[in-house]
Amino acid sequence: MLSLADKSDIRRHLRYEVIGLPQVGPASATFAMGTVGYRFFQAYGRLEYRMNNLNVDEEARTMGRVYGGIALVGLQPNPGDTLTVHLSGGNLTSPQTITVTAQAPVAGQDGRLSLLQLLTNAVASNAVVQTALMYAVSPYGTGPFAQQAIPLPEMAITSPVPFTMTASGTGLVAPQITNLPGYLEPSTTLDGTTTIRGYIPILNGLQGAFASASQNLDTKQAAVWYSRANEIGLRMSLYRNWQDMFSEFIGIPINPDRRDRAPRRGALRYA
Repeated sequence: MLSLADKSDIRRHLRYEVIGLPQVGPASATFAMGTVGYRFFQAYGRLEYRMNNLNVDEEARTMGRVYGGIALVGLQPNPGDTLTVHLSGGNLTSPQTITVTAQAPVAGQDGRLSLLQLLTNAVASNAVVQTALMYAVSPYGTGPFAQQAIPLPEMAITSPVPFTMTASGTGLVAPQITNLPGYLEPSTTLDGTTTIRGYIPILNGLQGAFASASQNLDTKQAAVWYSRANEIGLRMSLYRNWQDMFSEFIGIPINPDRRDRAPRRGALRYA
């Protein structure tokens, strides 16, 4: 569930220009006439498709969110069986216990998937969970389970900060924690101090370091300390390296029209 701001960050780090307003709004009102952008170029369209269809774990890796997973294993639930998840910690103002009850089976539908979707809806509609900026997603659609190619129905919960999660069931329901809530890689430290997690937060941090490098530009030598004449270039090289890694992860090339690097001289000399 990438926000508009998240998507804007992804576009600019992959060096694609602004998307602009849509030409036609939901009520058929004309907002803007596009002349450039994803609507006219294949690479832009692929980028928008990828951003709109990332799975929950992929979004967590992209934006540096905490990820936790619950799956249902074993037999199909009987009507009346219950599934309970207990959430605490993180941004939650109080612990939350959420319980759903299995309904009569629907022909062609896996009962475990139906029950997990009920739990997802219950967690997502919980006001305390919403206030904590936690998201629950069960990204499997509504078609027959056999057509989904899903070996194990799983619900994911993401959060901006770590939290704790347990699950239990009654009857034939057997929930399993498939991923204890935690950050997914990648991660790094900026100048050996603050840990940053997620491709976009890392790229934001590295990009912001360009400006902070200016504090060393007026110093040639201080006591036994010597400045790096190409500090900005070295920081840019590190940033470009993470650009490449994120480009490979999301499967979208950095905008080829803007891929050329600046000349390798002076303060912008790359490593």
